Amino acid sequence: MEMIITTANKEGLLGSLPHDCRRNILSYICPTELYASYAATSRLCHADSLDAQLPQTKFGEFHVTGRGETEINMESLLERISHASFLNAWQSPRSHMKIVSHERDGAVVTTKVDDLTFEEMQVQASSLSFGSITSLDLSVSHCKHGGELNRVLPRGITWLLSTMMPNLVELDLSNLHGGPIKECDSISELALFNATNCPNLSKVVWNNRIGGGYFLRGRDLKTLTNLRELWADNLRCDWRYDKLFAPLLSQFFDENSIIQRFFFFACNEKLERVSLLGGRYVKIGTNDAIEFPQMSLIRFVRNTPQLRWFRSDLAEENVRMLSEERPEITFVAS
Repeated sequence: MEMIITTANKEGLLGSLPHDCRRNILSYICPTELYASYAATSRLCHADSLDAQLPQTKFGEFHVTGRGETEINMESLLERISHASFLNAWQSPRSHMKIVSHERDGAVVTTKVDDLTFEEMQVQASSLSFGSITSLDLSVSHCKHGGELNRVLPRGITWLLSTMMPNLVELDLSNLHGGPIKECDSISELALFNATNCPNLSKVVWNNRIGGGYFLRGRDLKTLTNLRELWADNLRCDWRYDKLFAPLLSQFFDENSIIQRFFFFACNEKLERVSLLGGRYVKIGTNDAIEFPQMSLIRFVRNTPQLRWFRSDLAEENVRMLSEERPEITFVAS
């Protein structure tokens, strides 16, 4: 006889499992499925989803565009953030904020043209703070053919978020393109998350970053005085993104360059863990992406005094050589 599974049967089966066992199983479910699907199944499931020991209770999504909006309206966004219900929702134990709805068809949405001025935003945001947030995820989906798409976050969004998170420890910008994009630009996204706004920021993840060579200098990273960990896998340095600094690319990659620079020379003194797997650069006047030369990776290792863990495309013979020079470093290939 075929057994009909009812909600009561499901609840009985689940109830037969010890609570800590159910909690352990639920810890592997993504937050959306936990709260939208599992919690709606029964009273027991709803109670399970509210367990304060579940890691998902620390996770939350923040929609930067309102319902029906195709661009970011900073005035509307600040009104939503200022509401008491929103502020209450982002209290402890919630510590991880994932920004969503800032991407449309592979491109990052823009801000409304006739929006608030910087001074007006500063006045409204001065009293807002999300002290419980220690991890901020601004990443977008990976797009293999996104070279022609706008994938740069509006400066208003990065400024606003950086000023509201004084206890931020980890920042993820993966799959975004990086500034400065135009010659008139003087800052990139990272410069806004500086020691004044986010004094505890120690880890930056920016995998699949496409941008100019200015990033390799580490000037913006230098403003993060407690930075210890940097993940920049599949980094692509393209001269077309910041032509003002394009001639400086040879200092990192050309062995015959008069000036020899090593990666992140302006901020490397405190770096302890770095991942540069799959790094490539585009020579001036060409469109071809070339792997980071071995000598560039070697130079970085030799000039980063606190480095203890390094993941890259270093050849085995170079890993052996550097391991003898720096035995305190753990080298990882993939």
